[in-house]
Amino acid sequence: MSSNMGNKEASQAAAEAAQEHEIRVNDKRRFTAEGEPIAEIEEPASAEAPSAEVEALQAKLKESEEKRAEAERKVSEFADRFRKAQEQLKAETDEIRARINRTSEQKLEAARGDLVAGLLDTLDNLKRAVAAAEKSEKRGTDFNALLDGVRATANLFEARMQALGLTAIVSEGEDFNPELHEAVEIVPVDPEQDNKVIAEYQTGYKFGDRLLRPARVRVGRAS
Repeated sequence: MSSNMGNKEASQAAAEAAQEHEIRVNDKRRFTAEGEPIAEIEEPASAEAPSAEVEALQAKLKESEEKRAEAERKVSEFADRFRKAQEQLKAETDEIRARINRTSEQKLEAARGDLVAGLLDTLDNLKRAVAAAEKSEKRGTDFNALLDGVRATANLFEARMQALGLTAIVSEGEDFNPELHEAVEIVPVDPEQDNKVIAEYQTGYKFGDRLLRPARVRVGRAS
């Protein structure tokens, strides 16, 4: 009977040893030397799998880069249009300036032609006066006819100039005006003639409001 009990205890000891071995194999926990379990440290998530936040930032970065590229494209297009507009404006401005210059030159040329045409009669009369003077000199006659012809020519010439805007400055008997008169001689006079133009040596002229030349005059000065 003691033999049976021995076998039974041996079987039970073997079973317990097998069970302990199984527990040790399956239980991966670690223990201290005193038998206390050591807390397991969780391994970090794999870096290869980005989190949702990282994916969102990457999406925003991509969107920002696309917007920047689109903005740069629009700026480049605007700069190109602006450059073309500048070139077109310059071309139009140059054309307008050239057209104005041509028009001004044509008008000036026409005005010169009109001026010359208006003086042709005067030139013809002067030539006639010279021819008459030559004939009178050969014949020994007086020069009254020549004088009349020259006087008529001078009057015609003055009328032509007045039609163009020329105005003679009235001087004799007027107060001396340094803006219109040039005093070439000063003579003593009575007090009532003080600072008056006594005589005119050369007529002065104005063209519109512009003084072409002052009148050369004699001025009285009371002593």
